[in-house]
Amino acid sequence: MADPYDLRKVRNIGIIAHIDAGKTTLTERILFYTGKIHKMGEVHEGTTEMDWMDQERERGITITAAATTVFWRAHQINIVDTPGHVDFTVEVERSLRVLDGAVVVFSGVEGVESQSETVWRQADRYRVPRIAFINKLDRVEADFARAFADIGAKLGAVALPLVYPWRDPEGNLLGMIDLLRFQALRWDPESLGRRYEYLPVPKEMEEEARAWRERLFETLSEASDEIALRYLEGEDIPVELALRVIREVTLTRLWVPVLGGSAYEKIGVQPVIDAVVDFLPSPLDIPPARGTALDGKTEEIRKPFPEEPFSALVFKVFTDPYADRLLYTRVYSGTLEEGQVVLNATQGTRARVMRIFRLHANKREPMERALAGDIVGLILSAPAYTGNTLCDPEHPILYEPIAFPEPVVFLAVEPRSEKEEPALREALQKLAQEDPTFRVQDDEATGQILVGGMGELHLEVLLRRVREEFKVPHRVGKPIVVYKETLARPVEIVEEFAKTVGGKPQYAWIRVRFEPLERGGGFAFVSEVPEEALPRAFVEAVRRGIQGALTASPVGGFPVTDVRAVLLEGKFHPLESTDVAFEAAGTQALRRALEEGGVLLLEPVAEGDIITPSEYLGEVVSDLGRRRGEIRAIQTRGTVDIIRCSLPVVETFGYATHLRSLTQGRAVHTLRVARYEVVPPDLAREVLRSRGYG
Repeated sequence: MADPYDLRKVRNIGIIAHIDAGKTTLTERILFYTGKIHKMGEVHEGTTEMDWMDQERERGITITAAATTVFWRAHQINIVDTPGHVDFTVEVERSLRVLDGAVVVFSGVEGVESQSETVWRQADRYRVPRIAFINKLDRVEADFARAFADIGAKLGAVALPLVYPWRDPEGNLLGMIDLLRFQALRWDPESLGRRYEYLPVPKEMEEEARAWRERLFETLSEASDEIALRYLEGEDIPVELALRVIREVTLTRLWVPVLGGSAYEKIGVQPVIDAVVDFLPSPLDIPPARGTALDGKTEEIRKPFPEEPFSALVFKVFTDPYADRLLYTRVYSGTLEEGQVVLNATQGTRARVMRIFRLHANKREPMERALAGDIVGLILSAPAYTGNTLCDPEHPILYEPIAFPEPVVFLAVEPRSEKEEPALREALQKLAQEDPTFRVQDDEATGQILVGGMGELHLEVLLRRVREEFKVPHRVGKPIVVYKETLARPVEIVEEFAKTVGGKPQYAWIRVRFEPLERGGGFAFVSEVPEEALPRAFVEAVRRGIQGALTASPVGGFPVTDVRAVLLEGKFHPLESTDVAFEAAGTQALRRALEEGGVLLLEPVAEGDIITPSEYLGEVVSDLGRRRGEIRAIQTRGTVDIIRCSLPVVETFGYATHLRSLTQGRAVHTLRVARYEVVPPDLAREVLRSRGYG
């Protein structure tokens, strides 16, 4: 085991990928070869260690991020295995927020797919160094060179090939060629891939492998003068020197080492674990954690040392119907012990640490203390939520919370009887505390309970948990799309508020120009009124009034977005003007602007890939046309076609089932909500009429 104080030997990594790239299979092999488990599970058999939920095993997909710790070459590796399905990208988002490095798994058959791009951009956003593993190279249609080229072309990364597939003349995968050491690696199937041997590179592979090795050292020459000099003079390049330079360029996120193999056939896995140790950062290799004091302004820094004041971030909450809430927590600095009192800086409350656990999927191993760099499970004496900062009460710090997308699909949920409603509400609220993209609210018009999420599968999985884990049966309505409205054209509004409220006169006068913004623009407010003409408090009240009115348009009742308000002029009375008057004027100005300028209805649009056998391409494309789909590109990869497309979310309800029936169960889609777009006028009128507007 690693010395817990030697942070240089700690790695906090995530395994991320497109759905079906083989991410969970790779994780199972890593657990087996590091001695964490003694029998390998298989996704297709529903026996994997990390996919422990019944639904994960039934569906063969990862739904919730699971954490574990393994040891390799005297290094402690904390691993988070994340979902690949687009409905659960929030699990990837919150995991990347607290991880120091990532292994990104690509399929050697499909290459870089749309969801691969999504998780790659998420890792870019959090500045996470990564290594790549091209999987499924045992498949006849797999193409290492094409997948490798995709990483550069589609992701903009400089890829460093560290291995190359060793195949027989029939194309069967025999092993991998280590390009740094220029030796062939062959795994022993008798030992389930535990043992492997280094052999000379076979003569028939020598020319191809040497060309890839030249490519590797040419690229490395750009990063190291020492390698460049040796390379140009035809000298041997020591492996230790190459490893050091690869580590340097990986940590700076300039380049990405690429490995390959077949996790299913147990080929190429140990070099991935070696690469995690050799190339990915320890907590000491990344910048210190930055936050603010409780005032939200003064910058605070925490270095990853046990002697620093304690600080940590809760990145996931797991709710057990029968036990306490388990907090998945990344410790950034200091030491945490059972019984210690911590400050929840986000909520301003204190809590005692009841238990600390080392996590392994759904199993928990008690620990006496956690140190800087650890990822652990906590049970506290008071509630805490995803994104909360925990810290030393004497040295408070507030870390930036994790941002989550808004739900785009809602369902009505009803208890079977009035008596069961409290239990249903309690179960839904527990899941909402666990998953920040799951929303529970009441429909004001009908009084029904509405639940919102990122897609049909997301809601289906959570509601099944309500039935099976919380034992609360219920009925479910049809999915409802979250539409939005925006201003159709610029309009200028003069609004005067002059009323007597509670026996006191209230006065405000404003002139505001409202303008549509580009899609995704949200809300912007600008004041062109000098402070001497209108006090800042009244300007701020106008902004609050306008922003508060964005929740529901008077035209269609939907939330309003992509609007800019420019305050051009304002008048006030020294005795009669108040914040309340100016806030009311702002609210009324926006409502009038939407009525006079007109609105456009916006709908969520999903984009991504549909992967179908080539013989069904015509039927799938025709069906997309009937659903208002837009095709961006079609790529042929062996016997399958990859359709890159976009589709209104309202047209995706039931689409997975329909697509399977169209293609005899052989096509899959990975559509995710990407943006909002204008609804065609005839459909917009229909939607508004169905809500009693228009």
